[in-house]
Amino acid sequence: MRRRLRNLVSPATLIPIWSVFFLLFFIDLYFLKLKPILANMTVLSVGNLFETPGCSFPLYNPYHWTIAYHWATVNATYSTYEDMCSARNRTVISQEGGKFTLDPKGLLLAYNATVQSTKCHYSVVSRNETAEIPDKEPILGPARELLFGEPIDAEYVQVSCEASGKLLFTEYFLVPQPKQPPQHADELQLEEPPSSRKMSVLILGIDSTSRINFNRLMKNTHKYIVDELGAFEFLGLNKVGDSSFPNQLPLLSGVSGPDTESLFKRHNFDTFPLLWNTFRLEGYTTLFLEEMPYYGLFTFPNYLGFNLPPTDYYPEAVLRMMDEKGGSDRFCVGSRLKTKVLIRYLAEVLKLNSDRSMFSYVWLSDVTHNNLRGGQDIDQPVEEFFRELSDTGVLENTTVLFLSDHGNRIGPYRRSEIGRHEDKTPFCFLILPKRFMREYPEAVVQLEVNQRRLITPYDLHATLLSLLKLPAIDPQPTNKGINLFGAVPPGRTCADAFIAPEFCACTDTASETPDPGVLLSFSRYAVSYINALATLHFPGKCVQWNLDGVDEASALGGRVAGKVLLRVQLTVTPTAHFEVYGTLRSESFGDKHVDFVQRLDIYSNTTTCLPNNSWQKMCMCKPELLNTTSTSQTPDTLDDNE
Repeated sequence: MRRRLRNLVSPATLIPIWSVFFLLFFIDLYFLKLKPILANMTVLSVGNLFETPGCSFPLYNPYHWTIAYHWATVNATYSTYEDMCSARNRTVISQEGGKFTLDPKGLLLAYNATVQSTKCHYSVVSRNETAEIPDKEPILGPARELLFGEPIDAEYVQVSCEASGKLLFTEYFLVPQPKQPPQHADELQLEEPPSSRKMSVLILGIDSTSRINFNRLMKNTHKYIVDELGAFEFLGLNKVGDSSFPNQLPLLSGVSGPDTESLFKRHNFDTFPLLWNTFRLEGYTTLFLEEMPYYGLFTFPNYLGFNLPPTDYYPEAVLRMMDEKGGSDRFCVGSRLKTKVLIRYLAEVLKLNSDRSMFSYVWLSDVTHNNLRGGQDIDQPVEEFFRELSDTGVLENTTVLFLSDHGNRIGPYRRSEIGRHEDKTPFCFLILPKRFMREYPEAVVQLEVNQRRLITPYDLHATLLSLLKLPAIDPQPTNKGINLFGAVPPGRTCADAFIAPEFCACTDTASETPDPGVLLSFSRYAVSYINALATLHFPGKCVQWNLDGVDEASALGGRVAGKVLLRVQLTVTPTAHFEVYGTLRSESFGDKHVDFVQRLDIYSNTTTCLPNNSWQKMCMCKPELLNTTSTSQTPDTLDDNE
C-alpha cells in the first residue's frame, strides 16, 4: 500500500501542490494583517438617532448581538460594590447632621463589645496648607472625645473606636455645616424674596457613562427625571477630548484641555476662571466634590491643584484620606458604599443652603470608572436623590446639569463599533425649575429643538454662564460655545463645534475602505511611531511592539486638501490594542502622519515600572522590570485618567 502511494505521488505532482500551499500561506499571512476588509462591509446601526445637514448620529440597538458576548461576560462575574461593602464589618455609628449615635446591637454583633467598654474619638481632617501641594497632603488634627448625641462643629472627621485597649474600627464622616456667605451677598439675598433669588446651579457628573449605557443601566433615574421633572435629554452631546480633563475643563471654564495644560502646567489653578469663581462673585455659596481625588482634575498626574480651598465646601482632604488604603476598600466607608455616602452628603448640603443661591460641582466616579455595569449600582440612590430634592423644594430654584464626560474608553467592549460610538457620546440632561419653564417659553422651545443638535461641553458652559444674567435671556455665544437657550445651527459640523476628527461621533457618509497595501504600510508606520514615543519617554523600560493585525480601518471624510484622514484599529504583540488616527497625502500616500493614539486595553498592571503620566499608554514594561514600582505610582492605578 505504501509503495502504491509513493508511485501515485511523484515529485512532478508535488510541485503544483506545494506551489498552491505556499501561495495560500502568503495570501493568508497578508490578509491576517488586514482583518478589517469584511468588518468594514458591516454597519451595525439601524438608522439615525437624529439627522441634520451638518451631523447625524447613528442609532444602535443597545443589546445588539455583536456586543452580547461582552455583556454576558460582565454579567457572569459581576458582583455589586454594594454587596462588597455590606460584607465588611457593619458600620455601627449613624449620623444625623452633626450628631452621632452608637448602635449597641451592631457593636456587640460585629465587634463583641459593649457601649460601656467602647471609647470613641474624632479628629478633624484638613488640608496641609503649608505643603507644596496642599491638595495632596491631608492631615489629622488632635483626637477629641466623641460624645454621642451631642453635635460637633467639625466638617470632615475621622472617627476611631476602641474597647479594652484594642482598636475596633476607623471610619470617616462628612458633616454638613453652615457657611458664612460671601461678603455683602447675605444682605442682598435677604432683601430678595425667594421667587426672585438667583437660581442655584448643580452640576452632577457620573464618570465614563455613555448615553446608551445610561439608558441601559439607569432606567429608573431616566424615567423619573424625564417624566416627573421634565428633563431635557441632549442626544447630540459629543466629547471634545480623550479623557476626563479635556472634557470637564471646557465645561468648567470654556477653555480647551490642551490650552489649560499649557497655561497651568507649572502653576496652581487659584486664578483660573472656573465657573464656581464666577458664581461666587455673584454671591453664591460654592461646593466642589470629586469622588476620586487621587486622579483629580487639578492634581493628576502632576498638576499643582489649589493653594487655597477653591470653594466653600471642599471635602478633598477627607476623600483623599479615605482612598489611601487603596484596593477594594476605596469603594467603601465601613460597610457603606462611598458613593451613596457622598450623595447623602450632597443632599444634606443642598437642603441646608436652600434659602440661598448655591453653585455645586460634583463628580462621581468610583462605581462607573472602567466598569460597564457600575451604573446599575447607583440607579436607585441617584433616583432617590432627585426625588428628595424635589420633595423638599430644593429643585424649585435649582437648575441641574446631569451628565458624563465620555463613555467607557478601555477594554474589549471599546473595540466594538458600538463601543467606539459610546466612548464619544456621554449622556446629558438639563433639569430646570418649573417657574423658569413658565416664564421663558421661547427658551424652552429652543431647548426642545437643541436636544437633537450636535453640542459640546463648550455649549453647556455658555448656557450655565447665561443663568447669571436672568431675568434677561441673553443667547450670546462664548468663544467656542453656543448658548442652548438660543438656536444651534442644524448645519453645524464637528469642525464648527471644535471637535477633532478622532472624537467626532457624526456618521461619516464619505468614509471608504483604504487600499490594503496603503493600509498595511500606514499601520506599520503607526506601530513604529508608538515604539518611538515609548522609547522617548521611558528609555530602556518598554517592550518593542510588533504589528499582529489590523482589526478595522476606514478613511474618513474623503480626500480633503490633498490628504486622507485614516483610522486604524490595531492588534500588536506582545498583545495590546491601539486605535490610531493619522493623515496620508493622497498623491502618493508616502507622506504619513499620526495625529492621535488611543490604547484600548486595561494596562495599569503592565506599567508598574513607570511614573504616572499620560504617555504610559504607549508602553508595556519589560518583563524583568514589572516587579519594580515607580515611587510616583498612586494606589490602585487606573487606566483612563490621562
